[in-house]
Amino acid sequence: MSIEKLQGAAAEEFIQFCQTLVKIPGCTGEERAVAEAVTAQCLSMPFDRVQTDALGNVIAVRKGAADGPLVLFDGHMDVVPVESAEEWQHDPHGAEIAEGKLWGRGAADTRASLAGMIWAAGSLSKSDFRGTLVMAATVCEENVTGAALSAVLDTVQPDVVVTGEPTALRLGVAQKGRMTLFLDAQGRSAHTSTPEAGENAVDKMLDALQRLRQMELPSDADLGRSLLVLTEIISDPYPNGFSVPHGCHARLIGRTLPGESRDQVLGRVQAALQGMNGVHFHMGQLEQRTYTGHVLRVEDFLPGWRNPPGDAWQTKIRAALQAAGLPGDLYHAPCGTNASASARRGVSSFIFGPGELSQAHTVDEGVLVEDVLLGELGFRAILAACLGF
Repeated sequence: MSIEKLQGAAAEEFIQFCQTLVKIPGCTGEERAVAEAVTAQCLSMPFDRVQTDALGNVIAVRKGAADGPLVLFDGHMDVVPVESAEEWQHDPHGAEIAEGKLWGRGAADTRASLAGMIWAAGSLSKSDFRGTLVMAATVCEENVTGAALSAVLDTVQPDVVVTGEPTALRLGVAQKGRMTLFLDAQGRSAHTSTPEAGENAVDKMLDALQRLRQMELPSDADLGRSLLVLTEIISDPYPNGFSVPHGCHARLIGRTLPGESRDQVLGRVQAALQGMNGVHFHMGQLEQRTYTGHVLRVEDFLPGWRNPPGDAWQTKIRAALQAAGLPGDLYHAPCGTNASASARRGVSSFIFGPGELSQAHTVDEGVLVEDVLLGELGFRAILAACLGF
């Protein structure tokens, strides 16, 4: 099938839909209005089935003219809150188009991708594709990445998953993972005039953190070094101006590499802290209530992943993007995305979308209108590669 960028009235209609999504706040757990807009759009297109699951994910399905693979498009509906609204030059929920950009919270992360996926999926002629296309507009990605998509994957077994995120129109084929580690140090309280009578838990924590800093962490040619970053430390009691603290608590965020398992990471930490009495650690837990009232509870460990270079889907998709006039450059994401949920199940997984990652979660978030149009083109090219005759 011929793949060309939308022009004229068709392009204008698509951009208007993208603006509609950007105008809806839809923070994590508050995506109902976004889901309603997505549902209305999908019902106006030739999807065979449009439904909302127990979590609030909108799932739209199209069947092709013949049997074939199953492709799952995933785009999250939630955005992060607007902070420092007074610093924005453009209304964060105005979806204003100025200076060649569409401005607003979620424009890059990831309403432009979500709109492009829906438009590409709904615009396919049934006679032009085989197999099955599932469009999943998912909830709660920002707070419990991968959890909502995982629920979709419990009911759908795709051959390929494409997650919409700002990749600057590059094809994401690998990604760092993410984890949260909590450290607790236990000491013994004493008056500050006689500190030797106690055991300072903050000192103990500082020793533990020094050991963790000295760990040899693996590195990757494309993704860089595995990371463990201290983000929070507090004494117990706090505030405290009179006694040697009997407790200290710290939070660390890890950025893991493909192949690093939960047990490997915890084993490395355990080895580093060997022999330290009164220091304990555990993986974080995440909990998020969806707009339907369902509660998601997951361990805060999102694995890194990489598609093997010889992956047949990767070869097809990259060639299709290049044939459509897009760069076809490969991208290695330094942060977590929903794609971990599918990659950990052994499914060929990709990330793609318009916009720069550096725009996500920022004041005056925006994405070039031209890139929004090229993103939609890219999603159609991906579908042609995976489902075309």
